Amino acid sequence: MAVERIFDDADVQELLNQNAAPPFGARNAALIMGGVYWGLTPLELCLVSTEDVVAPNGQLYKIWVLPEYSAYNGEPREIHTADHVLPFFEKYIELRLKKGWGLTSNLHSHRGLSPSSMFFLNDKGQPYRPTERKDKAGSFQPRSMVEQLKRMIGRTSLYGATPSSYRDSFIKGMYEAGAGWSELMKASGIKQKRTLEKKVRPHERELEAVLGNLYARVKMPENIK
Repeated sequence: MAVERIFDDADVQELLNQNAAPPFGARNAALIMGGVYWGLTPLELCLVSTEDVVAPNGQLYKIWVLPEYSAYNGEPREIHTADHVLPFFEKYIELRLKKGWGLTSNLHSHRGLSPSSMFFLNDKGQPYRPTERKDKAGSFQPRSMVEQLKRMIGRTSLYGATPSSYRDSFIKGMYEAGAGWSELMKASGIKQKRTLEKKVRPHERELEAVLGNLYARVKMPENIK
């Protein structure tokens, strides 16, 4: 069974570099960071609203809450943004303003963006609308967002990466930074430890190193002919 590709710093940089071309480079960068840094699922990326992220005074929240109606497993959770990550989202807001995506007539609130608009918008300035599953009423699939995430991976050499790699890389990064299981559950909305364990297992390059060191001190007996 193939091991999932988890992004490290070099991989994220490649994603950013290969998706930086205008006219949508700022939106692409914000989406990438929304997955690998905010840890949002493709469906959450579709549903997060401008007022979730941008305060009425126009400032980006450094801590905001993903509401129950849009959060994985219906569990509201805090999303944090450090100073070094803010520019990725600031540039995207500048792009929205320049293109006139999701504006409001109240220029004094939310920097002129409509607070009820979806934060992430497609190439036409429209929401990535989830589609209802035919086999499960009330359940939605983020097909348009998944396709967007795939397209961005497709411009890179990141073999084995999937749309799940964005969020799973966030979880793996948190784990490697020392977060315990309870912290990982709060940060991801995942309730089962077993599910988290699958996401923090070795990825491709780690697996090669693990196998390279496994039983490395075992020696071939000299009397074997």
